[in-house]
Amino acid sequence: MAYFDNRPYVFRLLLVTLSVYLLGLAADNFYRYASVPTDENWFRTTPTNVYIVKTFPARRVLGRDNAGPDSIKVGDILREVNDADFDNRSLSQILDAAPNNDELRLKILRPGLDRYFIYQIIKSALPDSFYRLLPPTAYVFEVFKDGASDRAGMRTGDVIFRINGHDLKSHVLAAGEADAILRRGQIGKTIDYEVIRNNRPLTLRVKLAKFGIAFPILVMCFCGLIYFGTGFFIAFQRPQIKAARLIGLALLLVGFFLTITMLQRNAQLDPLGPTRLITMTICFFIGLAMWFHGSYYFPKEQPEFFAKPWIQFAPYGMALLCMGFAIFAVRRFGDFAFLMAYGLAVLLTAGYSWVISLYYRQRRTAEAKRLSRIIKWTGFIAGGVAVLLQILFLDRNTLGYIGIPFVLIPLAYLYTIGRYRLLDMDLRVRQNVQYSIISLLGWISLLAIFIKVLLALPNFVDHTLPNFRFTSGSIEILDDPQSLEQREFLEKGILMFIAIVLSLGFWKLGRIGRRLLDKKYYRAQYDYRRAASALADVMANKLSMVDIARGMVQKLSQLMHLKRAGVLFFRNQKACCCREAHGFDGSNWEEFCLAIDQKLLEVLQQFHSEARFSVDYLPNGLKQALQQHGFCHVIPIRSKNNLLGALLIGEKRSETPFYQDDLEFLTAAAKQASVAIENSFLHEELSEQERLKHELEIARRIQMASLPQTTPKVDGLDIAGVSIPAMEVGGDYFDYLNGVPNEIRVIVGDVSGKGTSAALYMSKVQGIMRSLHGFGLSPKELFVRANQLLYQDLERKSFVTSLGADFDSTLRRLVFARAGHLPLFHYSAKTKRVEKVTPRGLGLGLDNHGAFATELEEKMIQYEAGDVFLFVTDGVTETQGNDGKEFGEESVSTILESSSAFGATKIRDRVINAVKQFAGNNAQHDDLTVVVVKAV
Repeated sequence: MAYFDNRPYVFRLLLVTLSVYLLGLAADNFYRYASVPTDENWFRTTPTNVYIVKTFPARRVLGRDNAGPDSIKVGDILREVNDADFDNRSLSQILDAAPNNDELRLKILRPGLDRYFIYQIIKSALPDSFYRLLPPTAYVFEVFKDGASDRAGMRTGDVIFRINGHDLKSHVLAAGEADAILRRGQIGKTIDYEVIRNNRPLTLRVKLAKFGIAFPILVMCFCGLIYFGTGFFIAFQRPQIKAARLIGLALLLVGFFLTITMLQRNAQLDPLGPTRLITMTICFFIGLAMWFHGSYYFPKEQPEFFAKPWIQFAPYGMALLCMGFAIFAVRRFGDFAFLMAYGLAVLLTAGYSWVISLYYRQRRTAEAKRLSRIIKWTGFIAGGVAVLLQILFLDRNTLGYIGIPFVLIPLAYLYTIGRYRLLDMDLRVRQNVQYSIISLLGWISLLAIFIKVLLALPNFVDHTLPNFRFTSGSIEILDDPQSLEQREFLEKGILMFIAIVLSLGFWKLGRIGRRLLDKKYYRAQYDYRRAASALADVMANKLSMVDIARGMVQKLSQLMHLKRAGVLFFRNQKACCCREAHGFDGSNWEEFCLAIDQKLLEVLQQFHSEARFSVDYLPNGLKQALQQHGFCHVIPIRSKNNLLGALLIGEKRSETPFYQDDLEFLTAAAKQASVAIENSFLHEELSEQERLKHELEIARRIQMASLPQTTPKVDGLDIAGVSIPAMEVGGDYFDYLNGVPNEIRVIVGDVSGKGTSAALYMSKVQGIMRSLHGFGLSPKELFVRANQLLYQDLERKSFVTSLGADFDSTLRRLVFARAGHLPLFHYSAKTKRVEKVTPRGLGLGLDNHGAFATELEEKMIQYEAGDVFLFVTDGVTETQGNDGKEFGEESVSTILESSSAFGATKIRDRVINAVKQFAGNNAQHDDLTVVVVKAV
């Protein structure tokens, strides 16, 4: 099978060839079965010709018959006397030889029940001439309900002795002779059966159908076609995937078996009979083995089965063993050998698979169990329901109905593939298709119920209508019946009235159901005027571009039931300054906008129409990007020929197309938005400078007051630090906390974001750190307490990363913790190498429910003279050069290793100079903070 992984076209060719061959056999078999004359009854050869002609009491030994008291009945066939077979000439001798008081043991066949019973009776109690000898006969043990024989009056228990004037000649092969006479009958003609019923001869004329097949057989054929079609679809769609090939072929082969398994009445009477029988047998056994083989790959591969090849191929050996048993045993047991072989194959393969799965159950992942749960339980339920139906309700004539629960198995495969997107297939049925199907089925069902009720009304009215009589001044109810004309007039009037009421009721019921369905599938119509008014209210009450954009997409998605919607605002027709979406997660939307905003801007600037752009007419690259993310229309937002933005409209939740009214409403919404956007731009321009000036003045004071102005002196340590903001203010900070001789605490942190808010948070964080330092906390305890305080004050989108390190120069020991920050760079004088130390830890302000304290790890390092510890923020590592590449942590390590012989100040300056040199002409984009501690 691995051969087809890279040659899917070869597998598809073989699959199509096999499918055409199997479908051809199935179609030929179906036609032959349906067109061969059938009397729609089953019969067997009568075991003996001793026919009971009188009913007499006897004591039953075995068997239960609820038809009446213990007795041997007229029509029974005597099979044995005293547990011994007899021939027709010795029966009288056996009876004559037995004494009158001797008890005889009689084995009786009751043809109407197709069962044997044992009776005991004293010989003297036997009536005279209680039996007679029949010519070769066959007895009817099953008559199809409403079939040709049933319509002719045939009953189970009838004994056939002549067909179309032809006597049966063999006591052993009577049923075969009867079947041969029947096959010679002509379609559409009448066959005369001469039968014996209750010791009376009858002639039954059975009219053969021109073309007929039992409904249960059609059900089983339909079930097989479902299997066949499902298997072909899976295998043909994904021939390069082994799981799809195995499962698809297994369903296809088993489907062929189910399609023709109940159509074997005349399998040996046509040239294709032997070929069809052999093919059906091979398909069953190999398909069953392939099914279990495929379960090792689907719905998820189970590698534990691949280590030992015999595990995968053992089911094929069992299948071949059962097939051989069927071939060699069929001569001895007849068709029953096939049933035994089929059952044995199912039991062996199922038992083997269960044992293997049980042995490896501990190795199966939770995901594999979850994916296979639906298929497994569907198989159990389908099998259980089929067995229950066969036991409780079904007989041979209705055996095909067990195909109904078995249809659930291929449907379970399709559902599992579609739900979990397995085999790289998307089987989701679109909403509009679902809506159409459910609507059609609903109206058909409602119409059928309505017609059924109308047809039942006359009988209801006829039995419930009292005897009314209308006079000039009253209405009377009489005991005497009305005249025929009066009653007919009254019935017609009442029926017309009830029919009108029912019509209105069913029409109203249909409307209610339609409204519920419209609501479920987002088909409810909306008022464009109200929608436009609601959208205008949203934009009129907001000045911020973000608020306007967010309100637009949310309101449009709500009003039009959109899966997703987005809006982009362009400043000066050059760059996207605002982007908001509904139905996207933040990261995907941002990545998408960064990829298409400039391309979209260029395309929209080439056209000056305010009409919408269908995604289908955009350039290929832009078209594919929009379609891939679920957008189908683009509506430009313009004001006086200036492009202010664009609305990106996704598919409706109902998955119906956009109509002209929808597009006109969106165009009007874009015009409304242009006014709001221009007002927002104007508001920003007027307030920007004042805001910046005020913020910078505040931030500058905070920044200057918070950073260390001097470097503390600690014996055994050389310390140097600096923080260079990217703008007037920054969010980086560092601090030295001491108070105990020969000890110092170094803290370096980075507040998310930039600008004044980041600087304010930085000041707050540093104040908290200084306040908590006085409690003698370890670095981990300090961060835990600080996190509890910061979590209450920080916005949910803000957080702080930090490194805290306690140096003890007497013990030459460093204890530190990392709250989501960059690693601590440690140069070891002993190994001459730089190590990045990264203990576990989350950023401050992200969590306050125990995860922060649990995740935070504290580490201790024993250092020696000459060891260097370097603290940096991400402004150092993420500095970009002219080629767009980042400075990176490896560059920091390299500089530290090459500068280890210098003092702390020199090392600090070399790091800063290297970063600036790497950035070249690029402006500094983030704050730079560097702290160096060297052991001396």
